[in-house]
Amino acid sequence: MSSRSIANRLESARLALHNALAESELLAALGQFGYDESRLQQGRSLYESALAVWQSQQQKQGRRRAASAAYHQADAAANRVYMRAVKLCRTLYRDDPVTYRSLGLDGPRSTAFARRVAQMRLFYTAALGSPAILSTLTDYGLTQSQLQNDFALVTALESARSQREVENGEVLGATRVRQEAISVLDRWMGDFAAIARLALEENPQRLEMLGLAGD
Repeated sequence: MSSRSIANRLESARLALHNALAESELLAALGQFGYDESRLQQGRSLYESALAVWQSQQQKQGRRRAASAAYHQADAAANRVYMRAVKLCRTLYRDDPVTYRSLGLDGPRSTAFARRVAQMRLFYTAALGSPAILSTLTDYGLTQSQLQNDFALVTALESARSQREVENGEVLGATRVRQEAISVLDRWMGDFAAIARLALEENPQRLEMLGLAGD
């Protein structure tokens, strides 16, 4: 269900209910078929509820898009410095299999998130925990401070992914609520439109005022 479709249906409901309540002749004609002011106010209440949950869902979608963008930015930042360090260490320790393995340099870099982060954590933990590795890397411009900053990007990446999943859950919940509210409004408006056509079949201009002419 597209946002445009929902927006159009909400606007159709707003127009019909507003004009039905605002125009005395319409109100009188509809009242003879059971849609008096009180019943129309019930419809307007359903419209306002559907509008509110739709707007809430749209806001949550916006936050999810922002969280997704933040995740991809954090992923790119962490991966960029990590891969640069991996390439450097693969060159420096190609003839030192013990250090090579301790840094987790053997094998391909995983594309699965959990495994990829585990490889990053192993690398930084091993490098920062070894004075010998730190000394060598410092000679090549990769200082302890820089490694610590790069390691912090991994933590930031994990946090960004967690937040993205939170926002995904919020959107899923909001979408279910929206679907229910829109469905209730659609059913009410469907019944109203059918009765309005009966009540106003001799007055097509009034049907036009409700946005029902030609439907």
